[in-house]
Amino acid sequence: MSLVLVIAVGAAVGLVIRGRNVSPAPEKTEASGQADPAAVVVTDEEITKLVEQHSKALTSGDVNAYTSIFDKQNAALVRDQRKLFANLRKVPLAEAAYRVLRREGRAEDTFGRAVKFTQDVAFVHRLSGIDLRPVSEWYRWTMEKTSANAPLAVTKVEGAPPTILGGEGSKTVYYPGPWDIWPDISITRAGAGMIMARTEDSALAKRIAPMVAKAAQRNLDFWKRNGDPSAPVPSGFAVALVKGQTQLGNLFRKQKADEAGVSIPMPSWVTSGDDMRIGGTRVVMDTSSPFFDSSAEMLEISTHELAHSLLASVDSAQFSLFGKAKWIVEGFAEYVANRDNPINRNIRYQTGRAYLAGQLATSFTGALPSNMTWDYKGMTSANYLMGHLAMRYIAERYGERELTEGMIAAYRAPGDDSETALFKVLGVSKTNFERQWASYVRRQLA
Repeated sequence: MSLVLVIAVGAAVGLVIRGRNVSPAPEKTEASGQADPAAVVVTDEEITKLVEQHSKALTSGDVNAYTSIFDKQNAALVRDQRKLFANLRKVPLAEAAYRVLRREGRAEDTFGRAVKFTQDVAFVHRLSGIDLRPVSEWYRWTMEKTSANAPLAVTKVEGAPPTILGGEGSKTVYYPGPWDIWPDISITRAGAGMIMARTEDSALAKRIAPMVAKAAQRNLDFWKRNGDPSAPVPSGFAVALVKGQTQLGNLFRKQKADEAGVSIPMPSWVTSGDDMRIGGTRVVMDTSSPFFDSSAEMLEISTHELAHSLLASVDSAQFSLFGKAKWIVEGFAEYVANRDNPINRNIRYQTGRAYLAGQLATSFTGALPSNMTWDYKGMTSANYLMGHLAMRYIAERYGERELTEGMIAAYRAPGDDSETALFKVLGVSKTNFERQWASYVRRQLA
């Protein structure tokens, strides 16, 4: 699991072979507009009008109006924005609009000189049948006005940095989307969801689509049987296909990736009074990973990542020091993806046996894995299995309905309290649970 620290704190959850945001509040920097006629002035109203016209051009399908705000002397920029427009028009958007965020730099000059500043803009959008709330991607536009009577023009477009950055966080706020960087986007339906891929990978997307659709249905059926019917869960999911971990870390974020797949929670762009912090997710999967060697493995990784996406909307998304316990978050996704198969057929089974035999970097002590040691010296795969076995044990002893109730409690609690919330539902202390679970692990991996 990789951390994406943006507005407050966000967490992407992914499947490795070996989440907490708040909705953004726009910052406003006033331009006075009080200057002599020769002064170069960019007012808030001028920027807002330009952004609103840009939104209308997208929704109406007017590519010329859409690209009119960009520097006409910069042919490459205009060409890229025409490509972006064409890609977005293929995406099933239930709503889409650009919104003004913060501005940095000099927006007026009383001596009549050109002004140049950066303006952050949110692309607020909702994928039809997928997102439960609108979400946002942040751009940083460089804007220039060369004289008092010259038009305001966008001369550069890049991803906007987060307001708070730390740890392994993304350098951008859910940028770039595939529509930003792919020359041509292909949309393939996968049940109630969709797969986004480069056009040259559209055949691969069609081959994978049945597995993604089956994974989504398996997760939704599991939730229908065992989950809280009042808990908001999506009916469809958005999946993007990439090749290699470099691409994996450069879609809906900019950071180093080490997963085979990841589910990235997107904060809701909401009005006050709405308590749904996560409006949707974006699942990105690396098709060069071993999980794409067979249909069974494609189904496993798809089910795992969509299980993360299933629960994202119940996440309290509250800031915490260490985040939700990874053995809970990853263990549940592993359990849902593998619950129908015996544990000795799991790809991590032999790693688990080596762990119990003292052949890995650390020996099994009967303690649940901690977030601090999750990736310690190649222990990640063993820790995934320990989380999986914890969920299997809960399901077998307490039942799957109790398991889902505990998961909702863990997700709704602040991250550092996720274990406490789960054990409260189960009615057991952590010490007693670990003792019982450790015996179960030894039996399963004997």
